[in-house]
Amino acid sequence: MTERPLLIFPRASNAEREKRTNRFSPNKANVPTVERQMERLEPKFLRVEQAFEKQRATIQKNITGALPEQALVLETVDTIENFIKAVEKVEGLEWLSEWEKDFVPDEDFFFKDEEGNLLDKVIGGRLFLVMSDQQAMKELRSLWQLFQQGDKFPRGKTKWRDLFGQLKDIRPWSISDRFQGTGFLEDWQERVSAAQETIKFEIELWYRSNDEKRQESSESIKALIKQVEGRVITESVIPDISYHAVLAETPITLFNNLSENTDIQFIRSDHVMFFRPIGQAMMVIPGEEVTDRITVEKAKPIYDKPVVALFDGLPLENHELLRGRLIVDDPDNLASQYRTHERVHGTAMASLIIHGELDQETSPISRPLYVRPIMTPDNRDWRDTRVECIPLNELPVDLIHRAVRRMFESIDGQPPAAPTVKVINFSIGDGARPFDYTVSPWAKLLDWLSYKYKVLFIVSAGNFSDGINVDVPRDQIATLTPEELTDKVVKSVFNSAHDRRILTPSEAINCVTVGALHDDASTISHMGHRKDLLSIRPILSPASRVGLGYRRSIKPDIVMDGGRQLYIDDIRGNNHFAVNFSTLAPGHKVAHPGKQGELSSTIYMRGTSNATALATRASTQIYDMIDYLKQSQPNGETISDGLIAVLIKALIVHGASWGDMYQTFERILGSESSRIRDRVIPRLIGYGAADLTRVLECNAQRVTLFGSNYLRMDDAHIYTIPLPPSLSSKKIWRRLTITLGWFSPVNANSQKYRKAHLWFDPPRSELNVDRYEVDATSVKRGTIQHEILIGDQATPFIDGNVLEIKVNCRQDAGGLTSEVPYGLAVSLEVAPGVDVEVYDEVRNRIRPAVQIQPDRE
Repeated sequence: MTERPLLIFPRASNAEREKRTNRFSPNKANVPTVERQMERLEPKFLRVEQAFEKQRATIQKNITGALPEQALVLETVDTIENFIKAVEKVEGLEWLSEWEKDFVPDEDFFFKDEEGNLLDKVIGGRLFLVMSDQQAMKELRSLWQLFQQGDKFPRGKTKWRDLFGQLKDIRPWSISDRFQGTGFLEDWQERVSAAQETIKFEIELWYRSNDEKRQESSESIKALIKQVEGRVITESVIPDISYHAVLAETPITLFNNLSENTDIQFIRSDHVMFFRPIGQAMMVIPGEEVTDRITVEKAKPIYDKPVVALFDGLPLENHELLRGRLIVDDPDNLASQYRTHERVHGTAMASLIIHGELDQETSPISRPLYVRPIMTPDNRDWRDTRVECIPLNELPVDLIHRAVRRMFESIDGQPPAAPTVKVINFSIGDGARPFDYTVSPWAKLLDWLSYKYKVLFIVSAGNFSDGINVDVPRDQIATLTPEELTDKVVKSVFNSAHDRRILTPSEAINCVTVGALHDDASTISHMGHRKDLLSIRPILSPASRVGLGYRRSIKPDIVMDGGRQLYIDDIRGNNHFAVNFSTLAPGHKVAHPGKQGELSSTIYMRGTSNATALATRASTQIYDMIDYLKQSQPNGETISDGLIAVLIKALIVHGASWGDMYQTFERILGSESSRIRDRVIPRLIGYGAADLTRVLECNAQRVTLFGSNYLRMDDAHIYTIPLPPSLSSKKIWRRLTITLGWFSPVNANSQKYRKAHLWFDPPRSELNVDRYEVDATSVKRGTIQHEILIGDQATPFIDGNVLEIKVNCRQDAGGLTSEVPYGLAVSLEVAPGVDVEVYDEVRNRIRPAVQIQPDRE
């Protein structure tokens, strides 16, 4: 392997977790008086009661035997901790979900500064969603009256007093709520314009924890769809993520009137949470230019069991670059829907995972690639090469669920299809659903599957295919220098961040989300009218979508080369520049099906899908390294098979840093925001560019140690690193990098969502180092904590002194009862060429400790 391999931590010692204290008390928003709340909310309570009576009359008229229920929205400023318990105390009231929401300040709810001046500051809040029947409506009215009169609340219901004091609105779940932000209306309009007579769509139902009520809602919605001459194609229920949905087809004209007064009963049904379009996970077709034909003689896989899977379109198995390297598992026979030349995206992704950029001529991966096709050509596309999308007769969440279960479980007497897989490449996103406050069912599914099967999903952040505007008149753009144009484009990307939000399911907290850098190894032979808008390297690709993630967690997690994306002047459109989709260089050279059954064609492609495939390729190299060290190094036996995926997660991020991009973004965007380290740069590039060379081997001046284990709530593990004595009292640059990654179980109905929060407080005084890059709060919001600490001042210590890294585990969202797998990586380094043998001094001081380790179970 290598002269200086990574070192495996000796077994950690057990401890109790650190008790966290809130160092910062968040400002509480001003709330109205009781009298003002009575004035504001009484009319709203009356409207809710009237809506309930109207619904009850409708149900009694149309559905014999059905009991009226109504989904209610309770909008509060700030939050009410453990409000679910208060809901459960009210008979007939059922907890549905809790979502984050920001409110614009108004005359009743606002912030003030220390001098009493009003602040134009967004107010954080919650949406509590509950299902109410007639009995519950009566008790809600009773509790509301107690609040108005200032009377004492019954035991177990005092949270309702807090809620009424912070309540901004109470209302039924409306018709507009069911369509807002789903992309359904845009999809419907396209189909109307195409003169389609029917439309297929997903109905996401409120998940009812009671089996009988869930069955009632299913039967009710099916009956209502049948009444309007529609049909239900399929249905899916996944209790672990509180998911219940049906895929339906109805006459398209039923959606002509989507006002609150629509008389279409399945649209009005209180069982419905959202209407969503289907087939939205589409892959844009690149141009038709075939770059060249390629013939390669490369080593075939030397192992027969796959460790990486690709969920994508169907690849061209017999392409010269892929032949003998794939295990294609197609139980749904999606291949029957493809023509050979349409196998575009899966072929490209398989090529990148196996070979990397073809222009770099790197070695192929050592194991076969497991491929599960989950896309087909779209029959609605009239072109010869149709776009690829999720099959129109499938619920995406159900399809992915079945695909992953098939890999790891025995089903109908058949053995698991790919039980050795540790990483799944998911270069697909829902273009109709940029991330917005709530975690999507797709993301919830990936999070749950990741924890359940101990598998890592590497997911693309998504591509932004719209044009770019810069704040310069069109006729003056040509006068800009390349550096000035770069600055303008970077500012445009940042200022349009809301429109560029990452696509579902890349907000999933357990996955590694990958954005794209504007770089590749290609050589441009012909530019034509194409323009490279960015003159600086490295830098974020203007085609890469940006974060942040759920609860402002770091997303994307890392960025990798996605190919240089060129643009052309947007003469016909409203933008200054439009994306150029040419398959000529620059970009990543990849295998391509070509025409006429050609088996050696290649083209150039770009985007976050490419970056994600390269990250997945890196994960196979990390796996090979771990596998070798497990068998050849002391402590190798401490790495169980179930911990390898989470170790890969920590290690693939461990080499990431902002590097020169820190100074670039600070110079260009520093005036745009004072919060450059927690709101600006992490939103664009996450933890930065992943450098694989830093996690595959060490050097004389850098040592990397890694370990993994399981933690339970309120426990901790302590890892120690011997300090190299030659570094003592030396005034030289040193860097300490610590990365912790874990798979958290999730609570799908809690706003906190993440059940397990693991963290460490980095040691600073021992080496006189301070935090650099991402700020200390942001790194603790997701499931990866990646910290870089740097210093150059002398600090004395003696031989035998150690650094301690304490990994703690606490419950975040409720219900943490199971153990949590984690991986930890720590690097200590000095500047290259400095006469301090960091690697040897740390390694030699670990080895004696290894020899006295007790026998392991």
